[in-house]
Amino acid sequence: MYHHEMIATTEMPLKLIVHQEYVTDTTIFRHWHQALEINYVVNGKAEFIISGKKISVNSGELVIINSNEIHAAQGIITSTNNLALTFQIPYEFLKKEISNFDEYWFVSPVKGEKIARLRIDLYQYYLDSQDNQSLLLLKSDTYKILDDLVRYFGVTKKSVTNLPNIPKLDKLSELTSFVSKHSSEKITLPILAEQTHLSVGYLSRLFSSQMGVTVMEYVNLVRVRQAFELLTNTDKTIESISDLTGFANPKSFRKFFEQTYKRTPGKYRQELKGHKTT
Repeated sequence: MYHHEMIATTEMPLKLIVHQEYVTDTTIFRHWHQALEINYVVNGKAEFIISGKKISVNSGELVIINSNEIHAAQGIITSTNNLALTFQIPYEFLKKEISNFDEYWFVSPVKGEKIARLRIDLYQYYLDSQDNQSLLLLKSDTYKILDDLVRYFGVTKKSVTNLPNIPKLDKLSELTSFVSKHSSEKITLPILAEQTHLSVGYLSRLFSSQMGVTVMEYVNLVRVRQAFELLTNTDKTIESISDLTGFANPKSFRKFFEQTYKRTPGKYRQELKGHKTT
């Protein structure tokens, strides 16, 4: 699924998402946000697509995603000891603390002392957050991470060759928001073109060039994602799920689900139940 994501935090300027599941959703979700994102795979393996490039991240490795880079992530399915950490730092906080933040580009680290320093500080934040430590301590951890980023991985955009082209995302946001709200209804290219006030041809070219899939492929990915949630979290029949998520018929649903998850809906549900009982 492809969408614009708003990153908001409450008391802390940093948002942490902990991934520990054994069976995960392996759909690629392309999205973007103004926040700076760091994905640290402590144990396991993950695949990312960032600005059109596929990147594999193994245990002990991490990847930095810059503001408004269109990116995607696949599930981490290796063992029962998986642990991956996603850190998202809102743009507003970064801009406040780093006055020239918009001039920076953050380069994903490779092996060495610099990445070791960042790994330590990221993991320490995770430990402190799990132990319900004070907000002051977590804020201190946050500033250590920020210092690591600027000190070791920040370069000026002018110095970067082949800097990824960050697209204009307003029309894409408008379209993906509409699809998210109306995916269970009939959706056609003319309907979407009218909604975004673009011609069918221009909309198709714009979306494909920025997202790497056609508009209607995207619509079906949204539907498959919603179907996945119903399949894994409810006891609804395959036929009922197909109808609720906007597919023309169960055969069409099975086709798109198998293309995405490499197994039929029924087979996926069986495997999920089998894992939960072991």
